[in-house]
Amino acid sequence: MIRPTLDPVQMTMKTLLATIVFSSLLTCQLSASVRAASPWSGSDRAGVWTLGSMQSAQDPKPATKKQDPKPATKKQDPKPATKKQDPKPAKDPKKDPKKDPKSNGKEVKEEPRIDRPDENQPIPTGTDPADIAAMKSAEDMLRAEKRLQQEIKAGKITGLDKILPFDELTSWPYEDGLKGMPKRVKKLSGKKVLMTGFMLPIDEVQNIKEFLLVESLWSCCYGQPPDIHGIVRVVMPKKKTTDYFFDPLKLIGTFKVEATMMDGYCVDIYQLHCESLEALKFK
Repeated sequence: MIRPTLDPVQMTMKTLLATIVFSSLLTCQLSASVRAASPWSGSDRAGVWTLGSMQSAQDPKPATKKQDPKPATKKQDPKPATKKQDPKPAKDPKKDPKKDPKSNGKEVKEEPRIDRPDENQPIPTGTDPADIAAMKSAEDMLRAEKRLQQEIKAGKITGLDKILPFDELTSWPYEDGLKGMPKRVKKLSGKKVLMTGFMLPIDEVQNIKEFLLVESLWSCCYGQPPDIHGIVRVVMPKKKTTDYFFDPLKLIGTFKVEATMMDGYCVDIYQLHCESLEALKFK
């Protein structure tokens, strides 16, 4: 059997068609292998390629860690304002008896109180107890002594914490001078004390510089005079004097225990160096 001879044109067309088919098959297989090896999946394998998917496939750059802002410096509380103290009010020298406007602010020592009797008060003609008795009766003396004791017991005699009574000075039997004196009495020497009693003149009844203080004026004038340890010699301050008082007296001063000798005899053992003398006038 004789085979028909193909036309050269037909042969060329068949060859070209076979080449195209083979190329298409080869291209499809290559595409499939490339996709299988691709890291993308899903819609990307299906051929959906977008700019967003491509960007997401890339490794993102590590976000720069934001540094924490520096903590705000804590403001220190302002120091509390120092409270200004109110200045002390200046003392008025007119209201302060211790200040003298002419002393440039220096403290001036107060003058001791030294009372003097009224000008119209009768004064004894002499220093003898009989002269006093002629001026005042025994009843007047006893009345004044009783009233003084009442005021002392009622605590109305003020000036120091304690009054030195005559009973304490005469609580021992007197012999001579300081002989037999208790230690408790000797220890009173040099102490500031307050005493009460009555004036008994020594040498003068006016401008008196020294006098005797006794517990009972009646005893001196009408009864038995006290012994040496029952009297106290009062010494007035320098350049200060007083006149005779019948009224009871309140005295403050420094007490001394010392035997005073005159012509070989002890005339007193107690002295009071007076700082103030006040006449007690009871209503």
